[in-house]
Amino acid sequence: MTNLYWKTKNSIIALESKPFKSETEFEQYIFENQEVLGGDINIIHRQIRTGSKQGIADMIGVDQDSRICIIEVKNVEADENILPQALGYALWAESRPDALKAIWLESKSRPDSIQIDWDRFELRIILVAPSFRNTVPNMASKLGYKVELYQVRRYSYENNDLLLVDVLNTQPSNRSGVTKVLGDWSWETYKADHDKDATIQFKNMVEAINSFSKKHDWDLPYNLNKCYTGFKLGTRVVFSVHWASNSTWNVKLKIPEKTAKQFQGKTWEYQRYDSSFSEALFKPLNPDAQAIGELKNYLIKAYENVSGRK
Repeated sequence: MTNLYWKTKNSIIALESKPFKSETEFEQYIFENQEVLGGDINIIHRQIRTGSKQGIADMIGVDQDSRICIIEVKNVEADENILPQALGYALWAESRPDALKAIWLESKSRPDSIQIDWDRFELRIILVAPSFRNTVPNMASKLGYKVELYQVRRYSYENNDLLLVDVLNTQPSNRSGVTKVLGDWSWETYKADHDKDATIQFKNMVEAINSFSKKHDWDLPYNLNKCYTGFKLGTRVVFSVHWASNSTWNVKLKIPEKTAKQFQGKTWEYQRYDSSFSEALFKPLNPDAQAIGELKNYLIKAYENVSGRK
């Protein structure tokens, strides 16, 4: 049993467990607080009917790597039975690209910055529950898809919620088919898919931001993805370097739009705000310079915005 305590200067306060009353309430909570899933996912539709045999997928989203996200929520400890259900949703999505495309086009919340190749898209399965039986992660790796298990538990103090989020990543086995599993990205794969000089610039910017983060003692490990390299605090992206095209890139920061619009620079240009992912996009005017001086205060603001720390 997990016990959480809030230590103040004068006392230790026991936080009360606050389970969700129903699966519907849990799903609504995740939908309204999508940052719990890392901040790189935008839910475009809820309650997708996939046929009488497969039931209803709770939510469908898209992430910043243009991957279709199948999101299933359970309000009890999830056992192995959640896996064939998730697999059914994935197979439906894989075999019905036209239906998915229609959902995408009809969605009022689809991100303008995301482009999906409907002939060869990738799937990402996200399962959310208060806990998972210990056999689920290993069995999930046999599905042939990338499966992420989010254990989410809610506690409360007065009118505030505290969420305990534990992410159990699994490694997919190889499978053939139209839909690709998530690949392993490295600087070598970046070089193979992008302009050589741009890849060097991109890498230098990642290293510059990483060095800046370490100087501030921020624990923000970064990981390379297909379209971006993100720096995360726990499960949440704080800032990232994104590929804008095969030969250009930009930096995205999780800051409020009002803060972003105050930016004035000579080496960087504020381009736009992506409300779908709550982040501001900045373009380097001289990509070879690798100077982050004008972004330093905004990197700090992004960290404060996500962490809540000053």
